[in-house]
Amino acid sequence: MLPSFCDGIDRRGFLKVGSLGGLSLAEALRMQSLYAAQPGATPRKDINCIFIFIIGGMAHQDLWDPKPDAPAEIRGDFTPIRTAVPGMFVSNILPHTAQVTDQLAILRGLTHTDPDHTAGYHVMMTGAHPGTGGNFNRNKQDNNVHPSLGSMVAKVGGGNGSLPPYISVPNFLNSGGPAFLGASYAPFVIESDPASPEFSVRDIVLPEGVASDRSVRRQTALREVNRFQREAERANKTVQAVDIFQEKAYNLMTSQKAKEAFDITREKEETRSSYGMTSLGQCCLLGRRLVEAGCRFVSIENGHWDTHRKNTMSLRDLLVPALDQGVAALLTDLKQRGMLDSTLVVVTTEFGRTPRINPMAGRDHWPQAFSIVMAGAGIQGGRVIGATDAQAAYVTDRPVTPPDMAATVLKLLGVDPDIVVQTPVGRPVQLANGGHPVNELL
Repeated sequence: MLPSFCDGIDRRGFLKVGSLGGLSLAEALRMQSLYAAQPGATPRKDINCIFIFIIGGMAHQDLWDPKPDAPAEIRGDFTPIRTAVPGMFVSNILPHTAQVTDQLAILRGLTHTDPDHTAGYHVMMTGAHPGTGGNFNRNKQDNNVHPSLGSMVAKVGGGNGSLPPYISVPNFLNSGGPAFLGASYAPFVIESDPASPEFSVRDIVLPEGVASDRSVRRQTALREVNRFQREAERANKTVQAVDIFQEKAYNLMTSQKAKEAFDITREKEETRSSYGMTSLGQCCLLGRRLVEAGCRFVSIENGHWDTHRKNTMSLRDLLVPALDQGVAALLTDLKQRGMLDSTLVVVTTEFGRTPRINPMAGRDHWPQAFSIVMAGAGIQGGRVIGATDAQAAYVTDRPVTPPDMAATVLKLLGVDPDIVVQTPVGRPVQLANGGHPVNELL
């Protein structure tokens, strides 16, 4: 049985926007409008976010925090290389990223306490530890007891353009839901891989069999019905605003701007190739298109990084090349378009990997110390914040907790991380769960 949101709508029902039996697109727009103005909201800045989540746990010592002087069973098979910033090093499997380090900041002091994947998703997607009891079920991948960052932004700082404020691609991201905020703030999910030749987005086109001329006739008929209803209401001295949400839903499905934003084939082949014809690369490109068109928060999932076996081969040959090319191209593209200062890019994960390589040539789960990357939105590039010990096992300088990361993202997006919201039973909950922004980034 699928989990239900607090307002009684299950996740699948919400995600099937516009489909029979689910929440209609018009209803979703209506709900977002009803709850858009929240007490305590700060004036929104024109900053959007592309939030890349690496599922499985990035091996920080093999990417962002190399330890060349450690023993072989600790340092692994990779070596550090120079970057665009003097004195700043990354792994030799990140050659493209090494050229854009002047645009990014590496936070090497991330830390929390839970090595479980499901809890790790939750704490890094929401900034709140799910705890050991209550409603959190570690066997459910999409279980939220605290809202995800995207849902927080959709609630407090959501946009009012034609695109939804929170979009997830290429599927629903684990713990990416709205929790007690309600289904109004769940992501619009693109359940399709933009690297696929058959890529398409549901719910932004008219239903099959409804041709454009037929759609126009329907809209004309609807306007006549609404006109008749308004006249009848005036006769009864009843003033009632026309429901604009059906019109907004129709506008999304027929909006040329929305169609163009989702249509990645409009990009030049040269641009698509620069990102790499991989799922992650094309998701990064689509993310740029979506924030450019007005989406406030795009979450991107990239999975299969759980390298308990053959860590070197998996990273070198299968996983890191797409990340390296895609992220470097994204930062370069945003800068060239003048969008980097208005777009926050985050590359994060649920935890790191063990310092010592195991007997299967892999690394296991390690939440005690790991790295994430941030860029754009006024962040001072070429920075390394925090440090770990000689084995990349424990944080020795400037620890950053998941609540701190959440507070940082919210602040950069113009959302006050200290905002308190109410659960359906009236319990006050702080969005950033007591976290403090990493002000050294600015």
